[in-house]
Amino acid sequence: MIYLKQNFSRRCGFSLIEVVLAIGIFMVTVLALVGLLGPTLKSVDEVEQTDAITSVVNSLNAFLQQSPEIAPNASKFDAIFNAVANNGHATIFVFQTYLSANSTDTELKIGFYGEDVGDGAEISGSDFQDGSTPQVAGSIYRVVLTPSSVLPAQYRSAERNSTTKVYSLTVGSPEPSIYPEGYFAMEVRIFAEEYSESFTNNLYSNLTALADVEPLFTYNAAVVR
Repeated sequence: MIYLKQNFSRRCGFSLIEVVLAIGIFMVTVLALVGLLGPTLKSVDEVEQTDAITSVVNSLNAFLQQSPEIAPNASKFDAIFNAVANNGHATIFVFQTYLSANSTDTELKIGFYGEDVGDGAEISGSDFQDGSTPQVAGSIYRVVLTPSSVLPAQYRSAERNSTTKVYSLTVGSPEPSIYPEGYFAMEVRIFAEEYSESFTNNLYSNLTALADVEPLFTYNAAVVR
């Protein structure tokens, strides 16, 4: 008897249903990952912004408390008090500038604008640009100092001004010797701005305009005699 032996080849592969299911599972996974990407990127931006604000606050506090450039031959307390009292507020700018036109290295610039507090502690329009060439690297932080709500009630207005949304001094303006307290508390509001051609035309802070702008950060600081 003769036996015939047949070899049957088995085809290895996936059916159409299996392919469709695999693609479906893959797409669901991708969509889930895309959904997580938005909050992740937002968290990264928030961390970067928090780091930037922390750096600005630390630089600002060191400047107000320790800078030898503020009234080098007089009272630092009087200089800062007068800067806030004279117009009801004072402006400080904090920003990075390039060391030169062709350099990528930067240095920190910080100083009062429009106040007589000492040449080394003041900012002018030329600090933002060299001729027609902008010198600013990154955001410019506008810091607005106003009398704080933690001042004793007899030395400030009872309520915030309805237009500017800040307190005003009622004692000691503009002569600090009349102000009897050993400390001067200020509300500090920080705003971020980007450099533009018209920026240097708006260096003086407009409290009315800023009243409707949400600051990046607000806190209280004080200088002592």
